[in-house]
Amino acid sequence: MLYLKAAVVMVLPYHEIFQSGVLFLGYSFGLPVIATDVGSFKQEIVEGRTGFLCRPGDPADLARAIEAYFCSELYRNLGKTRKEIKEHADVHHSWAAVAKLTCSAYAGLSR
Repeated sequence: MLYLKAAVVMVLPYHEIFQSGVLFLGYSFGLPVIATDVGSFKQEIVEGRTGFLCRPGDPADLARAIEAYFCSELYRNLGKTRKEIKEHADVHHSWAAVAKLTCSAYAGLSR
């Protein structure tokens, strides 16, 4: 927990993945995320608002994304950014939000 509070960004350079709980853990600490465009990251990372994406297996593109982050408003206004990312996580990824989606999915099956 100490490391997540001290971090200014979380980098997830996966080659392949479907989903990552690490992304949501980072969001719960208000961390912007730089991740490869694999699995569901494209749907979960709001480019320029909660983080940045790069191509998997492309170190130059990863470097570009890291540079873009450190030149961005996300980094320059990290206090505000962290608060906004936590709020985003609460709205979209909290247990209450997941429960609502799950209930909706099951309700749709009974129709």
